[in-house]
Amino acid sequence: QEDGTSTPSYINTFQRGSEESVWDTVPQPDWDTLAKGQSGSGYLDLFNNGGGSFAAQYKYTDAPDADARLIQAAYWAQQYATAQGNQSQISSTLSDAAKLGDYLRYSMFDKYFKQISASCSQNGSVACPAGTSKSNEDTYLLS
Repeated sequence: QEDGTSTPSYINTFQRGSEESVWDTVPQPDWDTLAKGQSGSGYLDLFNNGGGSFAAQYKYTDAPDADARLIQAAYWAQQYATAQGNQSQISSTLSDAAKLGDYLRYSMFDKYFKQISASCSQNGSVACPAGTSKSNEDTYLLS
């Protein structure tokens, strides 16, 4: 949390910007109090072309495609382990993969749980009303 005493949670290594790549990243805290990095802007100045007014914020990224590949690998590990009679050796891993799969469902929804419709796509998500059910929020595509 950038306070020097809290235990770490995740380290945000990716942020949208003009130079985003696997080889050109800046490790940064998920909770940015703006105390480190540039004075008054923390790490945000790096990704917003400099300047601007920033507030302390929680920021995160995810990679649902990588999560989906991990679940696929767990499925095949289960198939092979079962065929060899060794499923008990990977049961805790399968339990973790099942939990990840539960969370992966969130990546099928609009980031802000807004309604999915053609008019919203044209007008941007800010103008879209909040979703009210799975049927008008779920895209069934990994975001």
